[in-house]
Amino acid sequence: MKKFALILAFLMLLTSLTGCANKILPKECPDDFSFSLTWGAYGTSSYDSRTGKLVKTTDATNPEEYVTYLHLSDQTLEYFYGLLRDLDVESFPDEYDPDRHTMCTPSSALTVTVRAGGRTKTVMVDDMAASRIAYIGKCKKYIETCTAIRDFLMQTEEWKALPEYEFFYD
Repeated sequence: MKKFALILAFLMLLTSLTGCANKILPKECPDDFSFSLTWGAYGTSSYDSRTGKLVKTTDATNPEEYVTYLHLSDQTLEYFYGLLRDLDVESFPDEYDPDRHTMCTPSSALTVTVRAGGRTKTVMVDDMAASRIAYIGKCKKYIETCTAIRDFLMQTEEWKALPEYEFFYD
């Protein structure tokens, strides 16, 4: 529980440091807000707050063993809404290629979908050089926002209860 509180405090600090105002999503979190995030090598890990489905990997002999459900508190959902609102996801193209001159093997995905106010916006990154530190500006904020959400999800007891990865990538 202390780790959860520490991570939430870190995420709140990160939000206070990202002061970009979004003019499209309302300031207050709508009742219909939900999001999904896909990440990792070939995009095999994912979470959808609407269903609570948390997938550690789809790349396994028995992928169903790597699925669990995590329902976030209203407070955590509102916090993530604030992060995604500050990111201004609607200003990104649907298919975002922050570094079109670099290809990764394996391909690293980082895709977010935001559903709020009857609208849906997906920002899909299929080939991100995750180890690069040269990203700046809007791209850096995208990576930091998605990574903060991913890190929170990977620190939950639900994630930790899933089996160790069957396959690893170099």
